[in-house]
Amino acid sequence: MKLIEITDEELKDIQRKSLDIVKYTAQLCKEHDVKFFLYGGSVIGAVREHGFVPWDDDMDIKFTPKEYEKFRKVWDQYADKEHYTLWEQGKGHNDHTLSSSIRDNNTTFITDSTVNYDVNQGLAVDVGVCVAGANSKLGEMIQMICGAGAGLFKAGRVPARKGKLVKTAAKIILGIFRTENSQYVLWQFFRKIAVAPNKHYEDAEYIKEITMFPKLKFRREWFDDVKWVPFEDTELPIPVGAEEYLKARYGNCIELPPEKDRHPEHRIVFLDLNTPYKEYRGIKYFVNEI
Repeated sequence: MKLIEITDEELKDIQRKSLDIVKYTAQLCKEHDVKFFLYGGSVIGAVREHGFVPWDDDMDIKFTPKEYEKFRKVWDQYADKEHYTLWEQGKGHNDHTLSSSIRDNNTTFITDSTVNYDVNQGLAVDVGVCVAGANSKLGEMIQMICGAGAGLFKAGRVPARKGKLVKTAAKIILGIFRTENSQYVLWQFFRKIAVAPNKHYEDAEYIKEITMFPKLKFRREWFDDVKWVPFEDTELPIPVGAEEYLKARYGNCIELPPEKDRHPEHRIVFLDLNTPYKEYRGIKYFVNEI
């Protein structure tokens, strides 16, 4: 599969379209009293650059569990669904990425992880939900194992940026459970256990990241409220404990990383930000099944 290298101008277009998605989400949330915040590298950009990290090709936002349930109801009732889709994976519509997303239906952004599937291929802003950390060492271990299992079976593919041992183990496991149905059942089984502590989210000391290989945990109170900061030509919310979160996750993120680490995140197969992705079904994606 041939990947494309995007130009600086294309990267700027990706950033601009991604920001449009977040601006729309922010306006919708403001109108209906829902809180969300930037997450991951988007917080680095907000704090260090007052906008995008120069080489970043995506944005991440996150909700607490209670706020996300409010958001889903608001989205169902008020969102512009012709332009945007709140893409939540499930049986029969899994895009094999690790998070839900808000996607621009009028764009095409096909990556190596989605190219074979009949799913929404619009440019995406990743959407995550905070997960309460277990309150015991045994509970933490179970949560970490189940989070890894949920991520592996949801993605249904060998992780691209992990060591040889991890890749080999993932390949063996996925070789045993190779059908979509078995992977879906295991994904849901592990996910249910991993997020079970959310029943007592307000009492949790930490939150966890439920990813393919989760390690880190962060104090819950860092995400209990937001503060609005400049981001490009607008203002966007970041966690009230953004500085503490960044230090815990990235260390000294004010300094630029080594040159070799300054690259876009996605492995892009095809890009057209001016054409709805459905125009390319069977041409640029989901080709083998047509």
